[in-house]
Amino acid sequence: MALAVHNAPCLENPYAWDIIDGNVTPFSKPYDELGSLSTFLLVNYSITSVVGGILSLLMLYLVLFKTSGALKGYQNMLLICCITDLIYWAVDNFMWMKLKEKDGVFIVKMEGLAGNLSRPYRVLMSHFINNFLTASQTLGLCCIALVVTIPTLFFTYASFNSSPNVRPGFNYGQLWYQEFPMPQLLFGDVRSIYQKGFFFWGGGIIAVSYILTISIGRRTLQRTRRMDFSYSEKTKRLQNQLTNFMFVQATIPLFISVVPILLIVIPAFFYVDTGMMCFYCVIAISWIPLLNPIITITVIVPFRRIVCGAFRKQVAVNTSSNRSTTA
Repeated sequence: MALAVHNAPCLENPYAWDIIDGNVTPFSKPYDELGSLSTFLLVNYSITSVVGGILSLLMLYLVLFKTSGALKGYQNMLLICCITDLIYWAVDNFMWMKLKEKDGVFIVKMEGLAGNLSRPYRVLMSHFINNFLTASQTLGLCCIALVVTIPTLFFTYASFNSSPNVRPGFNYGQLWYQEFPMPQLLFGDVRSIYQKGFFFWGGGIIAVSYILTISIGRRTLQRTRRMDFSYSEKTKRLQNQLTNFMFVQATIPLFISVVPILLIVIPAFFYVDTGMMCFYCVIAISWIPLLNPIITITVIVPFRRIVCGAFRKQVAVNTSSNRSTTA
């Protein structure tokens, strides 16, 4: 099969093309500088896709059909968390991103199904890169969170669609990993006002939403402590479980979402080559839909009992079946 080699801009890759000149040794067959790391990324996405999907759907099932008693009053909050994880899981696995940042340029390659879309739709999909929203306390807050991300959609589309125009004629493919043929890439150049807006607005939303989450959680904890004397022991235990749950919901994004994004955004303004930082950041972020359900089921006792009980029952059935076969 002949390689699709482009030595000049094309419709689907207007800002990057294969580099064949006196400074670069031309490749005669497909080449990927990352080699085994690309394979590792594929395996990682396969694991988070399958296991994350199963766990996220399991969590949704528990919230919809196994939430009862005192826990019933918190069903809406838990449901928003589940839906958020499922949406992020679906989008992340539709995109399967590979990232790089160099010379103030944020570069995106989509290796999932989104990579087969035409360029305008790939640009639109890039809106979800910085758009993972942590769980809100009510549906109203969730709607507000969705509304404030609308400017992000504008800045994202404008940046990845046109920010490379600030350097006309420049082959942005030189900034990507050595890969032949040149894959279809999206570029956000911080020299453009659109990319600056994308980073400032997106980073601002993340910072404000995280501070708001901590503030709401702190006030909720103070209020429950003031009313502690009026709660039964069962309600107190449930409150402790939900406190642990909210702590986990606030902590996980800090380490595998907020910090990685800051490590991407801040160096861009100093035109720093972050090396493999972006590569490892997408690996960390891809585990959010997998870790959230595991820790939630572990922390909330009724859910943990249901899941552990199902496993014990299955083990007992298998043991009885084996004994019958042996006899």
